[in-house]
Amino acid sequence: MRSRIGFGWLLVCLVASASLAVVAQNPQTAESRNRDRVGLNFIRPDVGRPGNYDFKTNGVWLAEQLNDMSVRWTRIAFSWVLVQPSKNQFDWSAYDRIVDACTAKHIQILATLGGHFDSPPVPAWAGKSLEDVITNHPEFLQTFIGAWVSRYKDRIHYWEILNEPDGQHLDLTLRDYVEKILKPSFRIIKTADPEAKVLPCSYNHLPSAGSVLQPRESFWDMARGYYDIANVHEYADWDIFRTQPVANEEEQHLREFRELMEKHGEGSKPFWVTEIGWWGTGSLLNKHEVYRKDPESGEEFKPIYRGQDILSDPVEMREDQLRVEWMKDLFPRLASIPGCQRIFLWSSMDEFEGGYHATKDYGLNAAQFDLWGVIAGDKTWRKSAYALREILRAN
Repeated sequence: MRSRIGFGWLLVCLVASASLAVVAQNPQTAESRNRDRVGLNFIRPDVGRPGNYDFKTNGVWLAEQLNDMSVRWTRIAFSWVLVQPSKNQFDWSAYDRIVDACTAKHIQILATLGGHFDSPPVPAWAGKSLEDVITNHPEFLQTFIGAWVSRYKDRIHYWEILNEPDGQHLDLTLRDYVEKILKPSFRIIKTADPEAKVLPCSYNHLPSAGSVLQPRESFWDMARGYYDIANVHEYADWDIFRTQPVANEEEQHLREFRELMEKHGEGSKPFWVTEIGWWGTGSLLNKHEVYRKDPESGEEFKPIYRGQDILSDPVEMREDQLRVEWMKDLFPRLASIPGCQRIFLWSSMDEFEGGYHATKDYGLNAAQFDLWGVIAGDKTWRKSAYALREILRAN
């Protein structure tokens, strides 16, 4: 017995020493792996304000908040409308500040082509729509992409070609997206930086115009060889209250997406979930018109709230706590899916039409009012922000 114990103890010591040596040579601990897998969408567009106002005013501050949460990956939408207000004028200043701040904090960026809420969706000088631009003056878009990549290629190595064109570029067809946007973008990016990685837009938000003739699954053959990482967005039970903070539905949907990749011969590629979120209570319109009352507490929803009343509402606070539990269930599940390389939570801050004001009335007519943020509209951290930091720092 004594000799067995001695041998066992020696074996334990040898294994422990070897483990420490491996960690010393390869410091990819669980903590660093968590930080490398999970990102947070930077986007806080403040719709109703021209040119992504909040990028210009709070971008550096928001980068600091991400760093304090231990976020090491973020996704930033680069607005063509904001950057190139006229054909011969480029203004990168707002994005320079954000990219510099992220780089200084060692936060890597997934750069997305086009602002999420640009209105109009392309610069007025370039055309009436993105379809108009690529049909009549494709060189306008290609010139912008070339300037964009050239400016940031030393600091950004991952590029996403559009966000959700099915909702933001309604006249765009799948074939035109692939042939006139994705493929030229891929060539331009690879010429500037052969090691760069290109993502198409989210698969479930590919252009929908002409979808009868070009069903979504035709994307795989059309785009083969012109992207490096597949892309998908995932929101389970969109627009309704969720009572069970588990992510089994998200996991199932993403496993099905992986099976779809394999079915079309793309199983060797990784995929990123560039948006995933807990819907929670959604908009005032949703709460008032669909629910009238909170299904759990029976609290009646009003058609108008002041900003400070929204953020202190017990229903909103409950939803944030549910999101905490959901996040802790979500990330391990997604990490178990083959090929699921990176996950970006939506989103950093709440979205208020025209910006958050404590005493302003927000009503049903607000074009955009979503409490997606782990940071509230008043710039305070919610419980979910602290939970995200805990997840990213966990051993």
